[in-house]
Amino acid sequence: MKLKTLAKIGLGTSAAILGAGAAVYECALNTKLYSKFIGFFDKPSEEQDALYNGGLYNDCQRWYEENMGEDQTITTEKTGRIHAYIFKHDEPTHKWAICCHGYNSEPKSTAIYVRHFYEKGFNCISPSLRGWGNDETRYCTMGYYDKDLLLAWIDYIISQDADAQIVLHGYSMGAVTTMLATGGDLPSNIKAAVCDCGFTTCMEQFNNTVKNYAHIPGFPLVNAANLVSIARGNFDFRKNNPIEAVAHSKTPTIFLHGTADDFIPCSMMDRLYDACSAEKAKQPIEGGFHASSVMKNPELYWEAVDGFLKDKI
Repeated sequence: MKLKTLAKIGLGTSAAILGAGAAVYECALNTKLYSKFIGFFDKPSEEQDALYNGGLYNDCQRWYEENMGEDQTITTEKTGRIHAYIFKHDEPTHKWAICCHGYNSEPKSTAIYVRHFYEKGFNCISPSLRGWGNDETRYCTMGYYDKDLLLAWIDYIISQDADAQIVLHGYSMGAVTTMLATGGDLPSNIKAAVCDCGFTTCMEQFNNTVKNYAHIPGFPLVNAANLVSIARGNFDFRKNNPIEAVAHSKTPTIFLHGTADDFIPCSMMDRLYDACSAEKAKQPIEGGFHASSVMKNPELYWEAVDGFLKDKI
């Protein structure tokens, strides 16, 4: 076969892979497009449906809607205009919690966490992460640029309350956001982090997702999608590395994860815990699905979290 023919085949193959990578990128990170395809991939079990349609979840959703107030916006040079709901406690307090939602979600999905912290005497902030909720951008960053958004809200709190004592809470992509933030220098106002079912690295998670949902190897599709992401000015999947971030963290962190999580495996919690250089704890929730541990066993979940925070605030 002539070299020219081989070159054409090679170029054609590369173009096809990049095209497929672009499709993966759009389906995974274009939040306006993703919502149209979610039903093909996300098929929760009856037990998962029961948790998300149960009394505890629905009660917290109603409480959130009744107490959320107006959408608060701030603008910074790094983030542009960003959005959140702020729950100021009826009693004056310096305790604050920032609750970050997960992938394919919105601030209201943090209702169960916001209500708990509020009832424990905290002011709470529930931000819209990149591409979701009220955020004005189109593409998700899986926590990567969301960490800058989180840092902006931390600065906002401190500007309002110099004596603020802040707890960071996130589940799934929100946990990734939280871990990435703790990998940098944070003000002394940050007292602890709660990371629920976060992944170790974005590359590993995307490879696992492609394998588990599309039943094909992640390579080279995920690598091609990453090239598309970089070329379009989004983020480099390889730099979204929570396990490296927690290795540099000085923020006391508790990790939680459901043992029945088939989206982000519970084994990732153990690896994150082992890598974390700060004071740490972990709590597996037996039988908990992805992002549902707090509903599966709320007593154990909050016993672990409140116990860890007891001497931090």
